[in-house]
Order: sequence, then C-alpha cells, then structure tokens
Amino acid sequence: MPRVHHIPTPRTCHRAVLALLAAALLATGASCGGSSGGGSGGGDQILKVGTVAAIDSLNPFVAIDAQAYNVFVMEYPQLVQYGPGVKIEGDYAESWTHSKDGLVWTFHLHPGGKWSDGKPLTAEDVAWTGNTVLKYASGPTALLASSLDGVKDFKATDDDTVVVTYKRPVAPVLANLEQFFILPEHIWSKYTGNNGKDLKAFFPEKHLPVVAGGAYSVTKYESKGVTVFKPNPGFYGPKSHAAAVTLSFYTNATSMIEDLANGVVDYVDQVPFTAADAVKKHSNLTLNVGPGSEVTNLIINSNPLKTKNRELLDPQVKEALEDAIPREQIVEVVFGGYAKPWANILSEYSKGDGWLNPDVQPLPYDTDKANQILDGLGYTRGSDGIRVAPADNGQPAHPMKYTIIVPGDLDFSGDRQFEILQQSFAKIGIKVSEVAGGDVSQAYNLITAPNYKYLNADMATWYWHPYVDPNFNLSVVTKAQWGNYSDTGFDDPKYDAWWSQQAKMIDQKQRQALVWKMEAYLADQRPYIQLVQGAVITAWGPRFTGFEPQLSGYCKCYYTSPRPT
Repeated sequence: MPRVHHIPTPRTCHRAVLALLAAALLATGASCGGSSGGGSGGGDQILKVGTVAAIDSLNPFVAIDAQAYNVFVMEYPQLVQYGPGVKIEGDYAESWTHSKDGLVWTFHLHPGGKWSDGKPLTAEDVAWTGNTVLKYASGPTALLASSLDGVKDFKATDDDTVVVTYKRPVAPVLANLEQFFILPEHIWSKYTGNNGKDLKAFFPEKHLPVVAGGAYSVTKYESKGVTVFKPNPGFYGPKSHAAAVTLSFYTNATSMIEDLANGVVDYVDQVPFTAADAVKKHSNLTLNVGPGSEVTNLIINSNPLKTKNRELLDPQVKEALEDAIPREQIVEVVFGGYAKPWANILSEYSKGDGWLNPDVQPLPYDTDKANQILDGLGYTRGSDGIRVAPADNGQPAHPMKYTIIVPGDLDFSGDRQFEILQQSFAKIGIKVSEVAGGDVSQAYNLITAPNYKYLNADMATWYWHPYVDPNFNLSVVTKAQWGNYSDTGFDDPKYDAWWSQQAKMIDQKQRQALVWKMEAYLADQRPYIQLVQGAVITAWGPRFTGFEPQLSGYCKCYYTSPRPT
C-alpha cells in the first residue's frame, strides 16, 4: 500500500480522552450483545488502538497516507481483499469467473448489504464508482485509476452481479482490484461537477458519520487525535467482535507503550523500532515481530531534464553513493535491529508469489570502492576535502554538495538516519545537508518542485509499503506517475515500455522474467537506493486476542478479527 507512517515527538498522551470517549460510546449504544457477532457490533468492549501513523484525509482521491488506506479498507467495499497469508480472497464479491481471453470478468456479490445510512448496497454502486474513476482517470481520480488499468467499463447486470470488461489482457486483475474502493453513488454522485474536480474537493471528514458500506463507519475523526470506527450494521461480511474501534494517534512512543501496559489502549499497530525492547519488559504485553513490507530508501532526483547537479544522473555516481552507505549501521542504530539490509523495490511479501528477484542484493559497504569510482570519474577533492564535479552539459564545475529532504512523517528517526548518511558520504568527499520535509504533502511538494517538474530536489529519504503484486510499485517510477506517485522523476521510455508489457502478460513465467529484469534494472539505475526492510512490530495487552498483524491496510479482518478474551 502507499506510504506513510510518522515519527514520534513529545506530546501528551490520550489517557483521559480515551476514557471519556469509551464512556460516551457505550452510553450511546455502541455495545450490542454477545461476543459472537450480529447487530452493529459483536460485544460491549471497545478495541482501543494506538498508533504513530496519522490519517491525511478520508477522501480516497486525495489521501496517500498508509493509515488512510487502512481506513478505506475498513469503510468501503472492495471486490477482493488480501486475507490471512496475504492471499487474495473475496470481499464484497462472493465469487468470480472470467472469459477464456481474460477480457470479461463477472463478479457475484454478497446480497443484502447496506450502506451505514440504511440505503441498499448494490452492483450499481460498483459500476458507478468504476465508471466515474475511468471517466476522470487523467485528472481528479488519477490516484485510484491505476487499480483499473486496462478496464473498458463496468456494468451492473442485476443488483448482485457486476461485469468488468477490459480493453486488453491485464495480468494482475485481482491484485489491481484489491486497490479499488467502492463508494456510495447516492453520496458521491453529488460531487462530480467541475469536470470531476469536485471529487477531490469533497471531504467526508467534514460530513460525519461517513456513509460506509464496509465493516465500519468513521463517526469521529482527528488526523492527529482520536478517530472512532463504529460497526456498520448492514455489513455483508463477518461482524466486528468489538462494540467500536478507536484509533488514537501518539507522537510520543513512550507514552503509547505506557498506555498499552496500563490498559488505556489494547493494541499498538506499529511499535516504533527503537521502542520494541521496552515492550518486552512488561509481562502483561505480547510483542509480535514478523516480516514487514516497509522498504526504506534514499530517493535520488532522476529527472533527465534537471539542470543542476546533473552528475547525480550518472549510474556510476549513484553506485558510489550506495557503496558508501553502511546499511548494517542503519539497521542497528535507527531500527534497533528490527530490519535488514535491502535493495529491491519490492518487499519480502512478494517472495511467495515468485516476484522477488533473488539476484537483487545490497552492495557491500565499501568506501574504498566508492572513492575509486569517483576518482576514476575525475571528481577530485578540493582543499576542503569536498569533491568537485567538472563542467558538463553547460553546467559549470561545482562542489559535490547536495541536500537531502527528510519528511517528518516517518516511523523511524529520519534525523538519525540522515546523520549516518552525512557522516558516510563525507568519507567519500560528498557533503550533504538536511532539509526538513514536513508532512506528507509538504515533503512531496518539495521533492516534485516546481509544480511537479522534478527540477529542484537532489535527494530525499522516505519509504514504501509495496503491494504483493509488483504492478503498482513498478509503476511509480514511470513517467505516467509524475505528479501522482512518482517521487524520483525517473523518466526512461525503455522502462515504461517494459512496465506496459508486463501488465499485459498472462503467462506467469514470462511476466516473472520481465519483472525480475525490471527490478534488476532499477537496482542498477538507482532512482532509489533501497536501504532496509523493516519488520512489522505490533503489541497487544490481555483484553483482546485474534489479531492479524500483517493485514493492516489489506483486510477488514484487521479490525473485525480481534475479540475479547
């Protein structure tokens, strides 16, 4: 899923807020019977979740924050989702078939579902959402349009059946559709004016409760406070085992862990890497460490039309930068040992389906080799020890001094990681300085400035949570993603042609071969230098059990499965 978690900084905890909120929810009838399910929820206990990841928006045409995508999974129907084992399973669709040529897909839907305002949920909502995204795909709906790559149209043949017709074969049909959120036509159709631009101007957070057809409706929203999820009584799937879910944002990891130990929150959805060992000291808490999908990176502005510091376009210079990066030190110091060196644009989640090229491995830490490369390129050191890039392509000779944008919205210490990079690059005669990136939007604007032309930035640090299927994350370095998901400015027609080709390959082995080729090519060209893959670290107290830690942002069961002990 798209990115972004957030870095802890001091702030007061939510102890009093959560206590008052729990009392208010129970007083207003959030509880509803026994723990086996039914009604609007499955019990009289509230599942209280702590997080260091904020929600940037409740509008799926605007949000790029990973926590926002978790909200969308909970609120909106999807035809399919990822279930246990991170495998595709049905969500709103009970079953599906497709024509022999793979161009016509028929989805049979769960009957009887309702939106949280009581209106019927039908195939018409699916068709309207899909056709609306397609209509404005080159503009306002671009963020969701990649999930409908190759789709011609949607048709509701009856209330419980929708037919999706493709213009050409598409290999990852189900993986793409997992990223497609179905919206209530009777709400969102009011906002298609101004050539679709009103879709981006509508903010559900200002019109609570959100009308939802998934497992939950958001009834209270605070981007960096407390957000409340109440079960949707008309949900077609397994009911919540909790009367409600509260998501409480913390900027102080210590306070969050203390609140977990004291029962103020029941579950922490991402224990900060350097706080994991503190959890082990509490005998009443369970710490879960598993393979993660978070891949962190050093972004290098790779726009071939950039006019300054063009030496950063040279793959050999980028190779020298990678040689100089001590990944193991980053693992230990920044991630507390809960990560491993990484080089692939995809995560370990893609390994089981055969998409992860085993030959794409991190280069060993070797400053001598890095210096040899730069010496060989003629980048000599000045009297201050900083190398000088010779005049080239109209750019005068200049010292190798660069900026690195560090977003404030990280789930690890970007400042500490920058310090390691700064010290390491100094050993090879390169000076870097830090630029505070701010929140998600601010960081993206800095990286893509001016006006999504990718001309100003040198480098940045950030990360992705890649999907299992490679299609989306391989797309983020195509020219088509400029101004949408591209954060590198990479523009390579050969690579773009490969991406279009792999998306059409139905034969698994042929597609795998091309995907592996693309992974190796990106590792060689280095629009990103991938740094580490972080673990998924979650923790919970004794009041609930049945958590599915790996399914954040992938499955409604992430919130519906936990049940009171």
